[in-house]
This record gives sequence, structure tokens and C-alpha cells, in this order.
Amino acid sequence: MKIASILTLLALPLVFFAQSEAIKNLEKTTAKLSGEDFLKNARTLSEWHFNENFFEKSAEWAEKGFDAAKKSGLSEQAALFLNQQGTALMKAPSRRNNFKSKAFKSFEESNSLTTDKALRLDNLLKMKDLALTLDKRKDLTKILKDIAVLQGDSPASTGSDEGGLFANRKKAIEQAQQQNRQLSAAVNSLSQEKANLAAQQENLRRLIALKETAIQNMTAEQMRQQLLFSVQERIVDSLKFAGAMDSMELSQKEMVVEQQQSELLKTQAELDLRKSQRNLLLAVVGLAVLLGGGLFYRYHFISKHNAVLLEKNKIIEMERKRSEELLLNILPSAIAEELKKNGTAEARHYKKATVLFTDFKGFSEIAKKVTPEKLVADLDFAFTNFDRIIGKFGLEKIKTIGDAYMCAGGLPDLDGTHPRKVVLAALEIQQFLTNWNEEKKQRGEPAFEARIGIHTGPLVAGVVGSKKFAYDIWGDTVNVAARMESSGEVGLVNISASTFSFVKNDFNCEYRGKVAAKNVGEVEMYYVREVMLN
Repeated sequence: MKIASILTLLALPLVFFAQSEAIKNLEKTTAKLSGEDFLKNARTLSEWHFNENFFEKSAEWAEKGFDAAKKSGLSEQAALFLNQQGTALMKAPSRRNNFKSKAFKSFEESNSLTTDKALRLDNLLKMKDLALTLDKRKDLTKILKDIAVLQGDSPASTGSDEGGLFANRKKAIEQAQQQNRQLSAAVNSLSQEKANLAAQQENLRRLIALKETAIQNMTAEQMRQQLLFSVQERIVDSLKFAGAMDSMELSQKEMVVEQQQSELLKTQAELDLRKSQRNLLLAVVGLAVLLGGGLFYRYHFISKHNAVLLEKNKIIEMERKRSEELLLNILPSAIAEELKKNGTAEARHYKKATVLFTDFKGFSEIAKKVTPEKLVADLDFAFTNFDRIIGKFGLEKIKTIGDAYMCAGGLPDLDGTHPRKVVLAALEIQQFLTNWNEEKKQRGEPAFEARIGIHTGPLVAGVVGSKKFAYDIWGDTVNVAARMESSGEVGLVNISASTFSFVKNDFNCEYRGKVAAKNVGEVEMYYVREVMLN
């Protein structure tokens, strides 16, 4: 049992050290958290410090949890933290009543935040004890009434409770005064006994003096008899002395035997001590081995856990980048950021933007001549190159509708040169299709010939839908651009007079006059022939 107790005492510092390290790590982690995770850890830390009698630290973490819960609008959570803070401050040592006063205010504020009956009753019971300690009579009356209401008692009984509490205090003072009176009586009694002893001592002194006087007045015969009596007493004393000497010799022999036994016991005790020390050393070594093995296992486990966590973080980061790339493929970067931040993206009005439409001639006939797989592959090849070209000029792809392709310049970021960039992109798209159709002609495949129409004007752009987001544009500018495309010819770029006004110094254009456009009326149109050399 002694060895087990010693081992327990040796292990306690190690356990305490491990717990302290764990608490420090938890405190560092909690400082970086927020919301429900922070509240949960703050509650754990406050309870741990309270159980370990670190009451001021417990109150500090309870106050942090209260602040966080109050900011989040969690009234019940805040009330619980105030109750924990007050309980810790009641236990904390204080030369004055600072902590107790603060504890009283914590319980009072907790009751103002909570509607939980059990919590309110606990707060009131502790406030009652503090009111008695701090001599808050007015507050005590109200507290007792509130307790009676919560417990279902009659409020009228609280007055008698208060009187009873102060009556008990008065009764305790009277009992203490009664004890003082009893102690004073006991002191007086001892003084009287001392006087009695002094009187008895004086009587003995007088008797001794009378005896000495009697001896001096004895006759010769009386002296002889007294002497004979003295001799007899001496003989008796000699016999008693001889017996005492024999007893002393016997005692000495017994002492020798006892000393020998003591030496044997001492030797046996030394052997037991050495055996215990050896067992203790073996136990300590075993404990050290177990602790070392435990630490090594923990280190190995933590390393393995960290490696797994690192790998998971890498996967999460890859998935996050992948999702961001997918989102940026669907929406402009500025719109995507706004959606991630706010959950919605506001529609914007642009005073000037340039819209480009393309459409393949005879697409339905082409679809009849090739397999669906070939048709989709050719469309993918064409639109992928369209994406490459408009990306080169910083334009924004809006959408594809069947074999039609739509993009725009000047949004979502404002750019004063967007009409020129859109026309350059359109010319490069036509050049790409010309080269590609030469290759397709050599392979005997149907050509993909496109009409391209461009118009510049005001429009509205924004995100529609709640599940599959789509960035789209609306307004007459979009409709006119579509009519520019349908009113053009394959292999050419047809632009409106509005677009022409912005690019006339950059391109050689052929004026087509006013051309009737469906649902729009007559519109002045131009074919872009080539880029002007400056």
C-alpha cells in the first residue's frame, strides 16, 4: 500500500503537467475561435479552472464567454456564463468584499437575461447568502420575496424569514456573551482554589513546627525507643535495597536481551527498507518506461493525425480552388466575389457596352449530315476557340444558345476601348473560321460559316437564378446586336452606326445604308473590311 501511495504521488505531477499543457493549448485554440465553438470551449475552461480552485481564472473565462454570447444575441447562454462568473467570484479570496459585490451584480444581471426558473432560483439563493454577508437588508427583502414566488410560497412569509435570519444572528451573539460570562466565572473559581491551596500550605507548615517542638520535649526513654525504631527501619531499608539491587541486575539482563532483539529488529527493518527501495526503484523505472512508451505513442499518434490532417487540408484546398475555378468559368470574377461575400449580386446598369452575336449558317443541315458526336465535338472546338479569342481581348462571355454565341465588352469592369476590342475579336473569329473551314474542306466535311453582328449601347447586367447561377444581359442593345447578326452575311462583321461612331478611325468600313431589321425598323449598318494602318 505504501508503494502504491508513493507511485501515485510520483505520477501526480506528471498528470498535472499534462493537464496544464492541454489547458494551455485549449486556451490558445479558443482565442482564435468565434461563435458556438468559442462559447463551448470558454465554458469548458471556466469549469476546469473552477474544479482546480483557480477561481479568478474561472471567473475571467466566464466573463469572456458572457461577452461573446451577448454579442451574438444569445441571452440564455450569457445568463449561464454570468452565473458561472458569480459562483467563481464567491469562492475567490478577497481581503475586501470587491469580488462578492461583483458576484452579486453578476447574479443580478443573469436574472435579468434568463427566463429559466431553475437558473433564476440558483441566482437568488446565492444572492441571499451574499446579501447576508454584505449586509444588504433592502436587497435581501426583495430577494426573499422573489425566492418565495419561484418556490410557490406565500410572499407574505418573506418578512418572517428576514426577521428569523436576523433573530438567529442576535441569538448567536447572546450565546457568545453567555459563554464569556461562564469563562469569567471559571477564572474566579480558579482564583478561589488558589487561595485555598495557599491556606492548606500554611496549615502544613504549622504542623511541621509543632512536631519539631514535640521532639525537643521527648524524655531519654522516648529517645531510646525512637532510636530502636530507627534501627529497625534501617534494617528493613537494607533488605529493600538488596531486593532493589537484584531487581536492577535482572532489569539489566532484560535490557541486554531487549537490546539484542532491537538489533535484530533494526537489521530486519534495514533489510525491509532496502527491499522496499529496490521495489520502489523498479516501480519508478517501470513507470518511466510506461510514461516513455505513452509519450512515444502519443507523439506517433499526433504525428500520424497531423499527417492525415495535412493531407485532408490539401484535398480541401484543391477542392476549394477547383470550385473557385468552376465558379469563375460561370461568372465574372467581380460578380463571383460579390456572390461569395453577400450571397447575392446586384444588377448593374451600364450606359455604354458593346454586344457581339455569332450564328452558324445552315446549322440544321449540318446536323443532318454528321453524327451527334461529331456535331458536338465541332461546336466545342469552335466555341473553345471563340473563348480563347475573346479572352485575349478581355471580353466577357455571356452564353451560348444552340449554335449561337454571345459576348460583350465594357462589363463588368468599365473599359472605354471596348468597341474596338469587340470588332478586333470579331475579325479574328472570322479569320479562325476561314482557316478551319479550309481544313474541313480538305477532309470533305461541311463548313461552319458564321454571321457576326455588333452593336453598342446601354444595357443591364446581373445574375439570375438561385441554384444554377447565370450572368446575363438585357435591353434594346442586346436585341439590336442580334438583328445586326441576322442582317449580315457569312464571313463578314456587320456593325451598327452606334458602334461605327466609336471605331471609324480604326477600321475601313463599308456603309450599307439603312437596312430593315426585324422588330427594330431600319438601322444604319456597316461591314468592317479591315483594320486601318496608323
